Amino acid sequence: MTVKVSDSGHNCVFCSIIAGNTEAIWEARPSSETRVVCFHNRLKWADVMLLIIPTEHLTQKELWSSDVLIDASQMAVEMGDKHCSDVGYRVISNFGVQAHQSQSHGHIHVVSGMSRLLQSASSKSPINMQDRTDVMEYDVEDTPFAAKISPTNNRSQRELWRSEQILEISRAALNTSMRYSPNGFRLMSSFEPASRSALEASNPAGLFLLGGGQLGLYV
Repeated sequence: MTVKVSDSGHNCVFCSIIAGNTEAIWEARPSSETRVVCFHNRLKWADVMLLIIPTEHLTQKELWSSDVLIDASQMAVEMGDKHCSDVGYRVISNFGVQAHQSQSHGHIHVVSGMSRLLQSASSKSPINMQDRTDVMEYDVEDTPFAAKISPTNNRSQRELWRSEQILEISRAALNTSMRYSPNGFRLMSSFEPASRSALEASNPAGLFLLGGGQLGLYV
C-alpha cells in the first residue's frame, strides 16, 4: 500500500514535540515506560481535539499494523472518556492526501462528538466473513467506498478498543484498503457518551474504513 502524504517526513513536527523542541499542551507526556503520548491539537475545529502519537517515528501504516496500536487505542478511550464523557467522541486516522493526512508521523485523532455519517450508515453486503472478523460494505453519505470491520464476538466499542483484538481488526482494515482504496482512506470509530452507561450495549464494536476517492474533512 502506497499513499501520498503532503509531509515528506523531514523535520517532523511530532518528533520535535517528543524531543521537547516544540511546545505542546500535554495530557500524557513521554517517558521511558510509555510508547505513546497525548497532547492537544492546535486546530480548533471541535471543542476537544487531541492527538495520540507513538514516541517512535512510525508511519500511519506502521502504527496501525504494530502492537503499539494497542497502547494507542487504550489511551484513546481513556482520553475520550475523560474529556468527552457527555457528548461522545470519534477516534480517527487519515491515510494519504485524499483523506487529508498532513503529517507523516503516525497519529490518532480523538475528536469530541459522535459521527453523524456513521450513525446514518446502512449496510450493503459482506466482503469477507471470517471466524473472528467480519468485513461488511456500507453506504455512507458523500463517501465513494465504505466498509465496517467488526469482531464476531459480542463486544462493545470500548471493550474492543481496550483489548488486543483491535490490532486484528486494524490489520483486516488495512488489507481491505489495499483492494478497495489503495490511494488513501480514513479509519474511524464512534463512541457513545461514557455518561450514558445504559447505552453501552447499543454502541457495538466496529472500525469503519472510508475511502475510494477524495474525502471531506473529518469534523
